[in-house]
Amino acid sequence: MAFILEIIAGPIVECLLPPVKKNLGYLFSSTKHVRNMSAKMNQLDVISIDVKNHRDANNIKNLEIPERVPGWLEEVEQIRKDAQSISSTESGCFNIIMRYRAGRKACKTTEAIESLITEKLQMSWSDAQKPLGRVHSKIASSDGDAQNHFKSREKPFKDALGFLQQNQMIALCGMGGVGKTTMMEQLKKHLEGEKKFDLFLKVVIGKKEASAIQQALAECVSLSLTETDPTRRAERLGIAFTELVKQNKKVLVILDDVWESIDLKDIGLSPFPNSFKLLLTSRKENTCKQIAEKCNFDLKVVRVELMEELEAQNFFWKIIGVAKQNDRELNQIGTEIVRECGCLPLAINLVASRLKFEEKAAWRDTLRRFQNKNLDYVQESVKISYDYIKEDEEKEIFLLCGLFPDDFNIPIEELTRHAWGLRLLNGVSTLGEARDRTETCVQSLKKANLLMECDDDGCVRMHDLVLDFVVGRVSKGDHPWIINHGDNSKWTSAGTSESCNRISITCTGMSEFSSESKYPNVSLLRLMDGDKSLMFPEDFYERMENLEVIAYEKMQYPLLPRSLQCSTKLRTLVFHRCTLMLDCSVIGELLNLEVLSFAYCGIRKLPSTIGKLKKLKLLDLTGCVNLRIDDGVLKDLVNLEEFYMRVADEKAIRFTDSNHAELAKLSEHLSALEVEFFDNGTPENMLFTKLKRFRISMGCGLGDNPGLKMHSFENTLMLVTNKDELLESRLNELFVKTEVLYLEVDGMDDFHQQSFNNLRVLDVFKCANLRFLFTVPIANGLMNLERLTVSQCPVLEVLAHSENGGDGAIRFQGLKFLSLKMLPELIGLCNTANVIELPQLVELKLDGLPNFSSIYPEKTSATSSMSSNVSAIQPFFNKGVLIPMLEKLEILRMDKLKEIWPYQFSSSDEVNACMLREIRVRECDNLVNLFPTNPMSLLGRLEKLDVSNCGSIELLFNIDMSCVGEIEEYSSNLRLIKVHNLGKLRELWRMKGESSSDILIRSFQAVESIQIYNCERFVNVFTPTVTNSDVRTLMNVSIDGMRPWEETGSNIELVQNSREINVISKAEIISVVDGNIPDVESSIHPKPFHVNHLQTLWLNGGCKDVEVVFEIESSSSNSSSSTDFTTTLHKYNHQPPPLLLPHLKELYLYDMERMSDVWKCNWKKLVIPQNQSQSYSFHNLTTIQIWNCKSIKYLFSPVMGKLLPNLKEVWIERCAGIEEVVSKRDINDENEEIISSTHTNTISSFPLLDQLILSSLPSVKSIDGSTTITTTSIHDQFQCSQVGVASWFLCQYSKKIDIVECPALSRVFPSNVVGQLNKLEELIIVECKSMVEIFESKEINKDGVDSTTNVGDGSDDTCTAITIPRSANMTLLQLPNLTILEIERCEVLEYIITSSTLESLKQLKELTVKQCKAMKVIVKEDTEHTEKSKSIIVFPHLKSLTLVDLPDLKGFFLGTNEFRWKALEKVKIYGCPQMMTFTSGHSMTPKLNYIHTELGKHSLDQYGLNFRLTNATHEDETQLPMCSTPDMIKLVQFPWSFSNLVEVDAQWNGKLLESRVIFPCKELLNLKNLEKLSITNAYESVAEEVFEVAEGTNEDVDIETQSVVVFEKLKEVALDGLRNLKHMWKSNRWIVLNFPNLTKVSIKRCRFLGHVFTSCMVGSLLQLQELKISNCESMDVIVKQVEDSETRPTTEVVFPCLKSITLHNLPNLMGFCLGKEAFEWPSLDTLKIKYCPKITVFTNGQSTTPELKLIDTTFGLCHVTEDPNSFIKTYQQEGWEF
Repeated sequence: MAFILEIIAGPIVECLLPPVKKNLGYLFSSTKHVRNMSAKMNQLDVISIDVKNHRDANNIKNLEIPERVPGWLEEVEQIRKDAQSISSTESGCFNIIMRYRAGRKACKTTEAIESLITEKLQMSWSDAQKPLGRVHSKIASSDGDAQNHFKSREKPFKDALGFLQQNQMIALCGMGGVGKTTMMEQLKKHLEGEKKFDLFLKVVIGKKEASAIQQALAECVSLSLTETDPTRRAERLGIAFTELVKQNKKVLVILDDVWESIDLKDIGLSPFPNSFKLLLTSRKENTCKQIAEKCNFDLKVVRVELMEELEAQNFFWKIIGVAKQNDRELNQIGTEIVRECGCLPLAINLVASRLKFEEKAAWRDTLRRFQNKNLDYVQESVKISYDYIKEDEEKEIFLLCGLFPDDFNIPIEELTRHAWGLRLLNGVSTLGEARDRTETCVQSLKKANLLMECDDDGCVRMHDLVLDFVVGRVSKGDHPWIINHGDNSKWTSAGTSESCNRISITCTGMSEFSSESKYPNVSLLRLMDGDKSLMFPEDFYERMENLEVIAYEKMQYPLLPRSLQCSTKLRTLVFHRCTLMLDCSVIGELLNLEVLSFAYCGIRKLPSTIGKLKKLKLLDLTGCVNLRIDDGVLKDLVNLEEFYMRVADEKAIRFTDSNHAELAKLSEHLSALEVEFFDNGTPENMLFTKLKRFRISMGCGLGDNPGLKMHSFENTLMLVTNKDELLESRLNELFVKTEVLYLEVDGMDDFHQQSFNNLRVLDVFKCANLRFLFTVPIANGLMNLERLTVSQCPVLEVLAHSENGGDGAIRFQGLKFLSLKMLPELIGLCNTANVIELPQLVELKLDGLPNFSSIYPEKTSATSSMSSNVSAIQPFFNKGVLIPMLEKLEILRMDKLKEIWPYQFSSSDEVNACMLREIRVRECDNLVNLFPTNPMSLLGRLEKLDVSNCGSIELLFNIDMSCVGEIEEYSSNLRLIKVHNLGKLRELWRMKGESSSDILIRSFQAVESIQIYNCERFVNVFTPTVTNSDVRTLMNVSIDGMRPWEETGSNIELVQNSREINVISKAEIISVVDGNIPDVESSIHPKPFHVNHLQTLWLNGGCKDVEVVFEIESSSSNSSSSTDFTTTLHKYNHQPPPLLLPHLKELYLYDMERMSDVWKCNWKKLVIPQNQSQSYSFHNLTTIQIWNCKSIKYLFSPVMGKLLPNLKEVWIERCAGIEEVVSKRDINDENEEIISSTHTNTISSFPLLDQLILSSLPSVKSIDGSTTITTTSIHDQFQCSQVGVASWFLCQYSKKIDIVECPALSRVFPSNVVGQLNKLEELIIVECKSMVEIFESKEINKDGVDSTTNVGDGSDDTCTAITIPRSANMTLLQLPNLTILEIERCEVLEYIITSSTLESLKQLKELTVKQCKAMKVIVKEDTEHTEKSKSIIVFPHLKSLTLVDLPDLKGFFLGTNEFRWKALEKVKIYGCPQMMTFTSGHSMTPKLNYIHTELGKHSLDQYGLNFRLTNATHEDETQLPMCSTPDMIKLVQFPWSFSNLVEVDAQWNGKLLESRVIFPCKELLNLKNLEKLSITNAYESVAEEVFEVAEGTNEDVDIETQSVVVFEKLKEVALDGLRNLKHMWKSNRWIVLNFPNLTKVSIKRCRFLGHVFTSCMVGSLLQLQELKISNCESMDVIVKQVEDSETRPTTEVVFPCLKSITLHNLPNLMGFCLGKEAFEWPSLDTLKIKYCPKITVFTNGQSTTPELKLIDTTFGLCHVTEDPNSFIKTYQQEGWEF
């Protein structure tokens, strides 16, 4: 019985025990679960930040973002809320229920977090690797290079600066070596210092191809160009540049060393953005002019000439030194040498640098050589400098630099590795010594000016003239070098010497290396930029027996050297950015190898054979993501000195326990180590005593360090751990050698026992126990510290701690950047009142420091009105702080901050603030005083002021003139004032006391832009008290008066009912008013005021009480109503009144609810210019945009057209009240004569207007005023019709007119203007429900009188409508330049134009008419004109004609004229059931081959457009087989049917996709002409099947009569987004579908599609060349096995033409085919399998792929030596996931 119970009870207990243990675990391990959840949540937070940053960066760069990202981020936010809801109190000891709940919730939440983390790791981003960074603006040093300052350069330098201010393009031109690039660099440095540009895009052009220039520009803006087509690449660049424009970035594009003309369109810079400027340097002035002409630029050329002789002599002797200049003989020789150098700076620099330390003999020899050589003195000077290099090693390093392309950043590390392999360095035994020697040589060569500094630290550059010398030298002799970095698409080895010594080739465009190439003497082989099509002969290395160095860079398919083929002398082997996943096992046979690098290559495993390399000294695995190292490799590398394996974050190398142990042993003799212990555990048993060079991270990746540079190397530690683990790892022993240190160490409480003598960067983060950073002695020892960041240390009180108060002054000698963030207990920099000196501090950032009420201390005696509150002020700095160089101050989230400087600021305090260039303040709600009452000394260098979310600030500048005192000469640099969300702000500046206009003029004269957003109480930009301020540089004013929305979503009412916003306040501004500001009008009221350079004005939102924007010369209360122009002149001392905003270019008015007028004029006072050359108000205005201004009735009066000759764009949208664009409604009889007289002058109205865009204007009835003439004289009306009053000019000159959603507009063009539309190029009218006519027409009776009732529509009851006689000479509607005409959804419009207009449409290219219910004909026959018209109508340029959903359309034109459509290529017609004929006359269409319907493209029969139908035809049409659905008549316009269907092109949600089956079974035979099937973006489609194959039974169909449907012409199938699709095509035992000519299949995002082909179909796919399947969640196989054995194919399947297969993101795919058939792929050379984790086999049967060499996988590009089945099996066994 016991045995039976045991048998029964055992399984029961085993079954019940796990859930019991699990639930008990929730209770007893509750705290552990919560802690674990918090840790995982922190990890997820870090990952989500990375994803957000990636997403934001891709948005800016226009890169694709995975579809899953938004949903994933939403789920992260929800998980975060769930985690926060699990209270820590729920894990209390005595509340069992709460502990259980907390444990259970935490456990579940942890599982969800882990799921999201796993999903992120599998998330596929399509963007390429991170490119090299951009060139940012940075502050230029004020110290110039004395020897490069020439008097002759002062004028061109100043000219260039001036031209850059005014022109978009300038060029520095001069001969080679004259100093163009030097001047360009000086200009760039100066502009960086002055902050004139936000971004500098510098590219050295040289002789680069357009693609290389594109790539260089892309790297400047951190854009990855993956396209190969040059046009697409240019478009991508253009999008990126447009994004910079949207961000208001000012950009200087520098193209250096331009040799040939460049089309800016090819590099994404056409049209050239307005906020960009272009600087060229070139030897050829004509080349620059050609570039300028293509862009219609006004090029300014600055010539850089040779130095004057005296200047050249001084330059020479400054380099040589005064001592030798005083030697008479040397002085004489030197003078002659300078003359021989032709006063060319480069030549002088080279020669002088070499002679500086030489004796007289060398001087005499140099002069003799110059005199004896009749050649280029630049080349001779380089030769002389080269000959005087004393050290052979320096010469060798110099020549090595010639291996690199022109203007290449040459990494010094690469020179070191090459030199080591070639044994060029004598007396060095380690790579560290070799590196020191190489850097010494490079420094010497730079001092000799044979090499140059470059922007990339750790690299050097060589001047192109110097490179020419090197290439010329090494290309000669018995053992020449082969160097070719040009266009090598046609390069061959023919003519190259077999005795060559070194080879360096850029392989772009090359297809192969000749098998005949033999180089037995070559010692170095360097190849760059070869794609996978580049072929190497198998015996490539066989006759290279002296090869010592091989370097491959960006070679997609490099040929691996093997020991049996390659030289036994090979010492250095470098693969850099070779993406192929190499099987590098064979490299283990190269037993003499000492340097091996796989940096940024695609290898995923370091095989055990690498352990054979016993002589290896350097191994570089940098950037080898997800790398695995075979056990035993590191142990066997007994001579390894340097080991680099930095990767990035979660892709870091995963160490096994054996790897850890071997690395620990290896560390005993390593001198250089770069490694990340990221989820790799902690470094155990490692010795760091011999390390001299290191970058090590623990708990994070080195990629987290934003300061990490590509080629420079600083000793770096990044530690995210706890104190015990840190001490156990012994990494703290490296602190003394560390230069960059990042610490996030839990339990760290002090650093006083540490030494940081070499520290340059220190970042301390989340050290919970840290009370101070340093003791005073240690702080004073930080001589090299430049950047210090301390963040989120909750108990930190001070930075430097003094224990006895007697440690003296604290001096951070080199500190340039200081950031303190979220330090709730911080009370100061030091706990005593020590003097603290920060002599080099440039940038200070303070964020979340709650204990400070001011930044700077009060230093003067307490005599101010605030003296009583001094004790309450707690300053951040004490009185002993010295910070003389501070340029940028950023203050955020300081809750108690009331002031930055003391309210009474002494001029003696200037030393701590006068260098400030930028101030940024955020979220300081108690801050009242931004500046002291005497801010003048702070404004001397201030350039940018940015203040937001500070709720207590009422004024930015509250200036008390009594406190100003004696003011020295201050020059103003303040350019930008930006304020945002300041709830109490009313004014920008206010003055008290006796004014001094000179002070204010100097203080604000440089302001270029004022931006005010969400400041609901704001009143004035400029008040009367400051109107003498000279802000003549002001170009941009933006005001967004919108009040912030509260959580309820409703708009808050204004604080003041009489609120107003003014750019310029009212009153007589000529006299400065002291005291309170008087009430102001609700207008922007111009008076004499120095804002004349304002270029952009924004009034954006919430300006509810502004009624008039510009009131021009309105009468004031104290002037007579009869004041005339003479009185106005007298008012301004007989001078014309000042011009109002003559430089204003752009005016934007948004959300101005009460605005009734933009301009309001007293017409008697308005000065109307008499000719175009005059300057006058607003004459530079080019753009007006008005949006959501509900009260305005019209925009222009007629006379305003005379004041706006440069207006190019008018945009009015969502203005419910607007009735007219141009109107005379406010012009009374008194002013009528004045208005009429304006038409006698020579200025036209709106002559340059390009665009008129009207959208969502429900009340607009007329564009150019009422069409009804109101004068009583018939003669006057006739004159008006002949001449055209000003109100018609708006339409007359427009090139593009868009009218959208204007339901009250019945006509666009009145009859008065129809004959004057010569400039109209594009007309688009959409959804104008009342549109009766587009062009108003008149039928004239025999008496010459209009037969219609009146000229207008009779709706205006203010006058009597009178008809106008029509002269026989009046011009008809002519549209000679119209190219695009588009009409949509105009319900009552019956026709577009009349036949009289047809002959003028010579330029028309596109005509589109859609969804116009009443449209009867497109062209209405004009009976009067028919008699005169030509019988043949020709459309020479019309290419596209679209007629869609026009239910009443009878035809295009029903007259008898013949039509010739010479260029017509595309016609789209459907939804026109009443169309019996296209034209009654004959239509000739020589280029038209197809007709498009909604279904796709149909071939034309012999009749083309000359079809004739009857009603009976249409009635019978519904009975045709093609009409399987009721809507098919709308899809396929008869006479075009399935039988002549050539292409199906369905997108989005067309009617074709509204049924379950797209092509029913009974229609399949009608698709005999179908060539292409494309259905894309069909996300709402309900279609489940594309080609229906009816199911049957044995009773229905005899198996012997099996039907085969052959689609002989179908070549291409593309399906995308059919989310309900289950079958593309089904073959069964009764019907089989064959596709004998199908070449391309692409299927994307069909989530329910389970397979592509059936096994009985694949035998017909003989022409299939390309197969792409992606993002199909349900796809399990590509070829599905048919169950019935009788329909199975033969045992072998051949795809003879299939070259490419792509399988991407198919999560359930198990294989291509799981049947037993064998597959042959004789042409397959491209196979991609990515993100298919369930794939186990390619085919169950054998797969033969003779041409397949590479497979692109999730884990990289892999070389293939076996069939796909074996490949998949091998890598899965190694743990890789596809």
